[in-house]
Amino acid sequence: MCTAVLPMLLTVTLCLLTVTPARGDDDLTSLELFNGAEGELVSATRSPRPASQTAENITVVTGDEIAALNAHTLPDILYAVTGIQLETNRTPGTSTNIEIQGSDFDHVLVLVDNVPINNLSDNFPDLSSIPARIIDRIEIVKGAASSSWGSSLGGVINVITKLPQQDRPIDGTVSASYGTRDTVDGRVEVTGTVDRFGYYLTGGKLRSDGLRRNNQSDLESLYGKLRYELPVRGALTLSTLYTARASGMFSVPGGGGSPSVDVSDRNRELISSLALLLPLDNRFVLDASLRTRQSNAEMVGRIGLPSGPLQQTTQEDDDSTGGSLKVSWQGGWQLIVAGMDYDHVKVALRSGQFPGEEVRSADRRGVYLNDTFTVGNVAITPSARFDWTGFGGNRFSPSFGITYALTENSLVRGYTARGYSLTSLNRADSTEKVWTSQVGFESGDVPYLWLKATLFRNDTWDVLTNEAPVIKKRQLKHGAEFELRTVPVYNTSFTTGYTYIRSNEAGTVLQSVPRHTLKLGVHYRDPSRLQAQLVGNYIDWQGGQGRSNGILWDLHLSKTFEYSEFGSIELFGSVRNIFDNKQYVLDFYENAGRWAEVGVRCHF
Repeated sequence: MCTAVLPMLLTVTLCLLTVTPARGDDDLTSLELFNGAEGELVSATRSPRPASQTAENITVVTGDEIAALNAHTLPDILYAVTGIQLETNRTPGTSTNIEIQGSDFDHVLVLVDNVPINNLSDNFPDLSSIPARIIDRIEIVKGAASSSWGSSLGGVINVITKLPQQDRPIDGTVSASYGTRDTVDGRVEVTGTVDRFGYYLTGGKLRSDGLRRNNQSDLESLYGKLRYELPVRGALTLSTLYTARASGMFSVPGGGGSPSVDVSDRNRELISSLALLLPLDNRFVLDASLRTRQSNAEMVGRIGLPSGPLQQTTQEDDDSTGGSLKVSWQGGWQLIVAGMDYDHVKVALRSGQFPGEEVRSADRRGVYLNDTFTVGNVAITPSARFDWTGFGGNRFSPSFGITYALTENSLVRGYTARGYSLTSLNRADSTEKVWTSQVGFESGDVPYLWLKATLFRNDTWDVLTNEAPVIKKRQLKHGAEFELRTVPVYNTSFTTGYTYIRSNEAGTVLQSVPRHTLKLGVHYRDPSRLQAQLVGNYIDWQGGQGRSNGILWDLHLSKTFEYSEFGSIELFGSVRNIFDNKQYVLDFYENAGRWAEVGVRCHF
C-alpha cells in the first residue's frame, strides 16, 4: 500500500513546491484559520467562538466551495473533506454510509438546522436525502462531541441551511442537469426580504435509472425557511424540509446454486424547527427552539429462489419531538454557555418475516455547560454534559480543550473528551463509549500556504459485534491528519489532505477500516467567471471485500454569463471517476464507474 500512496504524496508535494512564489491577480498572501476571516465564529460546539479559541478538530465547508462542486446531495460535498470516508458514493440520491476518522456510521451525529436526522433503529443518518442546493455551510467536528451534543461518539456534521436573501424583495434560481443513465436534477429557488420578513423556498426532483444495477433513485424535496427580524434585536426562524425518496440499494446476482438478491428502500421524512434568537443585552443571548422529525421508511428485499421470488419487507415509523434552551454570557475574557435538550423519541418496527409490531419509546434529557477562559494568547475550554438517555443509562461526558496562539494566524490546540453513542433504540445495551484525544497545529503564516496537522487517538469500548451471540469489544484507532492549501496564484490554487489510521481490536488489525485516505484538489477561477475543479479521492479500505484501485478523479467546469437587465446564466458540466477506477468497501456496494452530466442555472 505504501508503495502506492507515497508516490502520490510526493507528486502532490512537488506540485505545491513548484508553485511560483509570486503574486498573481490575487491580493492574498496567506490563508487565515478555518479558511475564513479571523473573527469567523464556529458554532458546531454550541459555543460560538473564533478559530483562535476552538480546541476541537473542526473543518468548515463554505458556500462557495459547495457551489463549485456541482453537488446533488450532501454526500457529494462531504466526499471531498479530509478525514471523512464515504463507504459508497454511487448514484446520486441513494444510501451512503459515512465515517469520520474511521468511526462506524452509527457513531456520527448529523444535524440539519440543529435537528438530528439519525434514525432510532440503528442510528443511521440518511445523508442522501439532503439536497445540496439548500446548504449554506457545513461545520464538522472530528472526534467525540458528547459534552455538547450527547450521543456523538465519532463526531458531528452540522448542516446549516441558507438564509433568505436580504438585499432584494425577490431573487431566484432555476436549475436543471442531465447525465448518464437519465440522471436528471431540477430545482426552483425563490428568496427575498420585505421589511422585516424574509423567505427562502425551494423544491426539486432528482432521479436516475441507476449507475449500478438496482441502484436507481427518485428523490423529491421541498424546503422552506421563514425569518422575521424582531423590532428591537433578534429573530424568529421557521424552517421545514420534506423529502420523499425511493431508491435501489444493491443487487447480488445469483448463480452456482445461490439465489439473487435485490434490496431497495423508500423513505418519507419531515424535519421542522422553530428557533428564537434573542439578545437580552450586550452580554446575554437567549436561544430557544422547538423541533420535530417524522420519518417512515420501508426496506424491501427480493430473493430469487428456484421455487419463485420471495419478498421480505421491513417498515419503520420513526418520530421525535423536542426542544432546546440555551443561554450565553460573553464577558471581557470569558464565554459561558449553558443549555438543556429534551426529546421524546418513538420507533415502531414491522417486519414481514416476523408479523406484528415492535414499539420502543424514550424521553431523552440533557444539560450542558461550556466555559471558555481567554487569558492573553491562551484559551481554555472545560465542558461537561449529563444525559438521561431513557433506555441506555445515564451518561456523563466531560471534555477539556486548550489553544495557544503563537501569532495572529498560527496556533496549537489540544482536546480530550469522553463520549458515547446510542446505536439503537431497540437495544438497551447498545451504548458504546470512547475517549478521544487530539493535538494539532494550524498556521496561515507561511507565505502562500495554509497548513494544519493533527494527531488523534480514539479508544472505544463496549463496541457491539455483528456476531451471534453479540460480544462487546474494545477498539483503538489512532493516527494523523494533514491538510495543506495554497493561495490562488494566477487564479489557481491547490489543496491536499491525508489521513492515516492505525486500528486494532485485541491486538488484531481491524479489516475494512481505512488506513490511508487521500484528498486532492486543483481549483481555477478567473475574473470572467470561469471555474474548473479537479478533485481526487483515494481510500485504502485495508482488506475485507473492498477494492482500492487508484484515485477517483472528478472534474467540474462552469462558466457564468452576466446580463445586467436579467441576472446571469451559468453553464456547468462534470465528469466523475474519469479513469473508471474501483474503490469500495464491499463488493455488492461497488462504486459508480465513469459518468458525466451537463446543466444550466439561471439566476434572476
